[in-house]
Amino acid sequence: MAAAVVVVGGGLCGGLVALELAALGLEVVLLEGGGPAATELSYGLMPLPAALPWLRLQLRHGPLGLRCRWLRLHSAAEPAASVPWLDRLPLPAAQVEAPLFLAALPAALAAAGVQVLPAQVRGPLQRGPGGWRLVLEPAPAAGGGARGSAADPGLEAAQVVLAAGGGCRQLWPALAPGLQTSWAGVLELAEAPPRGLCWPAELTVPRRFQRPALKRQTLAPGPLAWVVDAGLVPSADRWLAGQISLVGAEAALGAQAPDTPQPDPAAMEERLRQGLSGLSPALAGAPARYRQVPVTFSPTATPLVGPVGGAPGLWVLSGFSAAFSQVPQQALRLAQAIATAAADPVQ
Repeated sequence: MAAAVVVVGGGLCGGLVALELAALGLEVVLLEGGGPAATELSYGLMPLPAALPWLRLQLRHGPLGLRCRWLRLHSAAEPAASVPWLDRLPLPAAQVEAPLFLAALPAALAAAGVQVLPAQVRGPLQRGPGGWRLVLEPAPAAGGGARGSAADPGLEAAQVVLAAGGGCRQLWPALAPGLQTSWAGVLELAEAPPRGLCWPAELTVPRRFQRPALKRQTLAPGPLAWVVDAGLVPSADRWLAGQISLVGAEAALGAQAPDTPQPDPAAMEERLRQGLSGLSPALAGAPARYRQVPVTFSPTATPLVGPVGGAPGLWVLSGFSAAFSQVPQQALRLAQAIATAAADPVQ
């Protein structure tokens, strides 16, 4: 089986770049590996101007989960009296509700002519005289086992886009210095929070997130470290509370090596609930399901977007810190660059 472009990864990055490539007239195959992904657990928040690319996408592909919201910023470490009253007013913001986006994506891909295969790629990638050859394996089903067998274990492509989060490093290990992996966890509340926590604003997030500073520390070797950013955000038919981030060499290894256990969920949940107590004791003790996933990031806060050096026809789209704000525009630019390269392969 052969394709002009193969996109590896069926989350936010892979889905949007596949749609943009198809809109430019390229034949696209998207490989949906079925592994744990951060897209589903993302808050999906962005300032209003960043929603304009999403409006463009919805005009072309139909509803993708975009909403206007009222946002309240908090600083649990500061007394409320010390915060100017203007800074306490709700602010308008935009949100793409991740479950709604993921539910709408398959139909949008099908309508755009993108072929989706439930398959994983056995890495590292190999390039032959005629382009890239990908060896496929069946993707795991949600409850274990395989979702089905790939019709052809070999897939050839002139262009390959790596948009598979932590899987990008496994497929092309040379990406490792600029692409790191951490763990992120949230609570899915079993019921709606008390009205006082979500009024007059629907969303509550920290005035300053601690996660970016923690990730910058990975530029120098260090021990495991974690932070909690206390927030409360509705997303489709559920509420997400808090975000805990764990970084360090051991965390990265656990996210990439199947034989290495992931962080203890019970310990991570306890830390997250302790961090939420500063926002609300009731929220910290609320019935909830804890979920954690590996998250790919760039220590320099500059995502990896563009061609991979020394590998003609290989591209990467990964490492975002504010993915829902940044990926739509970056996916469009990357698709345009790939289309140009495909039209003039000798350049």
